[in-house]
Amino acid sequence: MSFKNFAFKLIMNGLYFSGSHIILRPWSGGLGAVLMLHHVRDSSVGNFAPNAHLTISPRHLENTLQFLRRQKIDIISMDEVAKRIASGQISDNGKPFVAITFDDGYRDNAEIAAPILRQYDAPYTIFVATGLVDGTADLWWDGLEAIIRKQDRLLVKISGVVEEIDCSNNKAKSQSYATLLEYLTTELDEEEQRRWIKELATLYKVDLDTLRQNEMMSWEELRRLAEDPLCTIGAHTIHHYALARLNEKQATKEIREGARILEAALGQKPKHFAFPYGYPAAAGKRDFELAAKLGFDSAVTTRPGVIYADHKDHMTALPRISLNGHFQKNRYTKALLSGLPTLLANKMRKLNVE
Repeated sequence: MSFKNFAFKLIMNGLYFSGSHIILRPWSGGLGAVLMLHHVRDSSVGNFAPNAHLTISPRHLENTLQFLRRQKIDIISMDEVAKRIASGQISDNGKPFVAITFDDGYRDNAEIAAPILRQYDAPYTIFVATGLVDGTADLWWDGLEAIIRKQDRLLVKISGVVEEIDCSNNKAKSQSYATLLEYLTTELDEEEQRRWIKELATLYKVDLDTLRQNEMMSWEELRRLAEDPLCTIGAHTIHHYALARLNEKQATKEIREGARILEAALGQKPKHFAFPYGYPAAAGKRDFELAAKLGFDSAVTTRPGVIYADHKDHMTALPRISLNGHFQKNRYTKALLSGLPTLLANKMRKLNVE
């Protein structure tokens, strides 16, 4: 466990066991929250699991839904989220709302998560990056993990210089992943990043296309899922690029064309959008304005936070609460939904929209 996750768990445990999350919730909790998920599946990860945060177990999803129903918290669609924010209302029962969202379009969302959500009559939204469906984009972060997992050492070109990277044990693999991730997301532009990964995958015999096909829904699977009245399909660009690292013309095309492809394939224009990666270096004020200009009712980030009434003026910069593999206990969910942990993370700012 990283020090950051350990420290955050200490904070959430303190808030939960002290009862602060209950006492201060009327002040800190806002109107409700949008939950962010990726994979739902049973996963036996070892000590090298750099993407473990992207997976929760089916049992944790069910525990979360049971908790929300016990608390009489409204589980609502993103359409209803937009209406609630516009009205500034929590709900008729005085409880905050929760919306459940999934990023990317993984097959386990349809095969594992959707049946559980139907059992609890819970609406959900899946934000689909179309290139991950049709093969014009790769799950490069999973590809990097697969490459490092298979090797004891790597020869890689960094800033034009060939370097040897130690991958001889789990600690070294984790450090190597972090080092290369930093290089790929800060030193290379988005297209160079993908070329770099493809070349490394070819060299070390990792089939990125097979990896993608095993993980992602096909268009036919998406069409079937889109027929579920509880399901909303949202847009998530074409290539899953960090939009803030593109020029305005490129970013506009990624947003607009990703939505257009979804409309052509599924017969309905998406009204909601999720920024790939979604942290400040990947999506900023310009990108929020682009999503608004292109007509989306809402757009969500990965910036941590709950929804406040003042978000009505920032409908394309909405925060989310990550329901992820590092925090699979209901007490963490309860603390997070109080808004207190994310207020602390945001230096007591209720809005983080710049």
